[in-house]
Amino acid sequence: MVGPEPARPWWHRFDWALFATILSVLVAAGGLIFTGVSTYYATQVAIDQLEQSREDAGAQERRQAAMVSAWSERQKNGGISGVLANRSLDPVTAVYVKGTATSPGDNTDGRSFLVLIETLPPCSKISLPPNVVGRTADEFAEDARIRVETVWFRDAQSLKWRRQSDAPLAPSAGPQELPELSGNTSNSNNFSKRLAEAVAAAKPMTKCGE
Repeated sequence: MVGPEPARPWWHRFDWALFATILSVLVAAGGLIFTGVSTYYATQVAIDQLEQSREDAGAQERRQAAMVSAWSERQKNGGISGVLANRSLDPVTAVYVKGTATSPGDNTDGRSFLVLIETLPPCSKISLPPNVVGRTADEFAEDARIRVETVWFRDAQSLKWRRQSDAPLAPSAGPQELPELSGNTSNSNNFSKRLAEAVAAAKPMTKCGE
C-alpha cells in the first residue's frame, strides 16, 4: 500500500508564472503612472514658462508707451494747464490730445478741444495752456482749467496706444477711434503756430528711460 504523498513546500506549490505576470503588470502600471505624473508636471512647467514669456513680451512691448503720460499743473494766474510728457528715450508720434477747458465760474463740464502733435520729443514735457489748445488764442479764457482726458499716440515700434485719465494704458484700434480733428495741429499745411511753439519749447525731464 502506497502512503500519502508528502506535502510539498509552499514555494513549490506557488504559481510563480502567475506571480511574475502580476508583478509585470504592476510594474508597467507604475511606470505609466510615473510617466503620466511626469508629463503632467512637465506640461504645467511649459505652460507657466509660456505664460511668463508672454507677460515678459507684453511688458517689453508696453515699456515705452508706459512712459508717456499727461497731467495738470496750476499756473500763476490761477488757471490750470495740461502737461504732456514722454519719459522714454525715443520720440512718440501722431500724438492726439483730447480734453476740456473750463472757465472760472463755468458750472458745466467745459468745452472740448483736440490737438495733434506730430512728434513728442524723447525725455521731455510740453505745457498745454488754454491759449495753446484752442483753435484761436482767445477761444478759452487765460485762466481756464485744462483737463487732459485722452491721449492717443504711436510708439517707436509703430504700435498705437490710448491713455485715458480714468483707465489703464491700452492698445489703440487706430485712426477709426479718434475723434474728428478740429484743425489745431503742430505741423501740417494748416498748423497752429502757438502749438508748434509749445512743442519747440519742450522742457527736458530727469530720470528718463527708467
